[in-house]
Amino acid sequence: MTAKQRPTVTVIVPTFNREKFLPESIGSLLRQTVAPDQILIVDDGSTDNTSTVAAAFGAPVEYYRKENGGKSTALNFALKHCTGDFVWIFDDDDVAHPTALERFLAAFEREPTADFAFGEYARFQRSPQIEDQDYEIVAFGHVGQDNFFPSHLEYCHVHQPGLLVRRKCYDEVGGFNEALVRSQDYEMMLRLARRFKAVRVDGIMFFQRQHDMVRGSTKVVISYANRVKAWGSYDRMIMEEIYSSVDLHEYLDRSEQSLDRTPDLEMQALLQRSSIMARKGMWHHAAEDIRRYALLAERAGKTGLSDKERAIVRRTFEAYDTGLASAPADEFVSAVKAWKPGALKVDILKEYMHSFPHFLARDLKAGKLVPASKLWREYSALSLSASVGRLYQAMTSKLPSLRDAS
Repeated sequence: MTAKQRPTVTVIVPTFNREKFLPESIGSLLRQTVAPDQILIVDDGSTDNTSTVAAAFGAPVEYYRKENGGKSTALNFALKHCTGDFVWIFDDDDVAHPTALERFLAAFEREPTADFAFGEYARFQRSPQIEDQDYEIVAFGHVGQDNFFPSHLEYCHVHQPGLLVRRKCYDEVGGFNEALVRSQDYEMMLRLARRFKAVRVDGIMFFQRQHDMVRGSTKVVISYANRVKAWGSYDRMIMEEIYSSVDLHEYLDRSEQSLDRTPDLEMQALLQRSSIMARKGMWHHAAEDIRRYALLAERAGKTGLSDKERAIVRRTFEAYDTGLASAPADEFVSAVKAWKPGALKVDILKEYMHSFPHFLARDLKAGKLVPASKLWREYSALSLSASVGRLYQAMTSKLPSLRDAS
């Protein structure tokens, strides 16, 4: 009996002016315990020594150079040259865990109906940190195959180097959006998540390098200092399209989407979409959905949040420094405050403000006065008198550490 043939894997590495980091990145791919069959380096018109560095690698590495057009154009170029059954897109400044590909493929052995596999990563700044295990693991324990799409609408937990995808999936959803200079991987992730089945892989898949080099293209240069602002801007472009094109029930977990569309599930979906839009700083959409939720809740005589709703509401201001930094939340705050007094309003306000004291204390301790002042403004606008008292207690308990930090 002949042994079962292993599926083939193509790794795509788009690169632009990364001669400093590219050798370590490619080296980590060549040292995989299960070797990739094809590694495509697509040089997006680098002006440094990237071409010489990349061309020095032998098989299975293939080097291509093209005129600069941005990361999406490099990825689309590479997808046309793929020969593998699976595609692993890897960044030119990151480092793969030695067993990543082996564990990716093992996941598909366990879940043969899965279309893509995903796993966690760790952040580092200096290469010796990897060997010393001196890195920050980025875990996302609540993300699974059932809730992959709504959880990624909230936040881009998984990055391309932590994702192995059947090539046919890219064929079906089409190429990367070349209008996006940033967040193109996020937009593609959402397209894949919406249509296909995921399987989770345990352990770290790659190490994400933190550095201050510029991002973007020759036409749109994004500095390290402006990277978060740029991500937020492109994320909102993506979310505007999502809001208008994705059906409300798709904001539910997949197992919930197969259930009858009850008022309770409609309210949960509205709360989820409102939370997502708030996190992206799209407060007009967040306000509209929270108003619709209030009307449905009043009609149903709802007096409190379900456990699932409670978790959704708590996550709304989890990324407040992005959402509140992009635009004032006045319309959203007004929509929440306009609710009729009652147990449900008290419940939802308590959960919205659950994380505020922690974040406020953190930013004050770090000397981040602008984010802290924005957070205080929203907290004060939403809070009830009892909540202000709880905030005062939380803040005074942090005062010794605040003094130590000064």
